[in-house]
Amino acid sequence: HIGDVSAQAMIDVLRDKDSGVCVDSESFLTTASIVSVLPQDPSFPCIHYFTGTPDPSRSIFKPFIFVDDVKLVPKVQSPSFGNDDPAKKIPRFQEKPDRRHELYKAHEWARSLLESDQDKGQKLMRIMLDLEKQGLEAMEDILS
Repeated sequence: HIGDVSAQAMIDVLRDKDSGVCVDSESFLTTASIVSVLPQDPSFPCIHYFTGTPDPSRSIFKPFIFVDDVKLVPKVQSPSFGNDDPAKKIPRFQEKPDRRHELYKAHEWARSLLESDQDKGQKLMRIMLDLEKQGLEAMEDILS
């Protein structure tokens, strides 16, 4: 917490559709969101919460602490096409490969479920928010 502003309060702001902060329309969709906790005490780590997926009202914020030799998470890396990447071939950009990472694809599936099956969608959202809560609590423990 910084004064009266907690990570959860900032997450709630980023999810607020009524204010227009979070947008989900035919023509525009809020992109991935981030909340950072930057403690004044340098002995505590900075903690960042990323969605990595669009529409924070349907995404969960996952905690991350930058450290030396951090291991990359394969499920949130866009696929690599090496020399076959249309950005590297000449003429450039003649093809449009699927650059969605696995988390993004899973989010699209979850979003579809939230829109098509209210009971399963609500159950999935409760599970996702519980996972997010666990992450927030674990990071609060680190900071206290």
